[in-house]
Amino acid sequence: MAGAVEKPGRGHRDRETEAIKRRLHDLEGKVRDARSRHEPASSASQDRGSAMGEALKLSTEMIAGVAVGGFIGWALDRLFGTAPILMVVFLILGAAAGILNVVRSAQRRQAAAGPLPGNDLPADDDDD
Repeated sequence: MAGAVEKPGRGHRDRETEAIKRRLHDLEGKVRDARSRHEPASSASQDRGSAMGEALKLSTEMIAGVAVGGFIGWALDRLFGTAPILMVVFLILGAAAGILNVVRSAQRRQAAAGPLPGNDLPADDDDD
């Protein structure tokens, strides 16, 4: 009968280990499910950040075009003594260059995004 008696706590410890393993496995499943639910939200914030970066880049190009044009016009006015004429001309040219850069960047971004839904409709044959 002495062999039938277990050491105190040994069987209890095995049951606790199994319970902990089971709880850990359940917790891993819950974490995996939570991560899969939150992945689309992170891609949306990444898209928002990308769009914010693109907007900052476009505005910087616009401001840089005007600033460089104004500086070149100012320097040429100082060199030739033709006070505000060349500065105004180059400010306008700088603004035009900035707008052209913004339009080109927007066209590249639109081409990379692909066609909009609904643009694949057949041509309208009405003679209205």
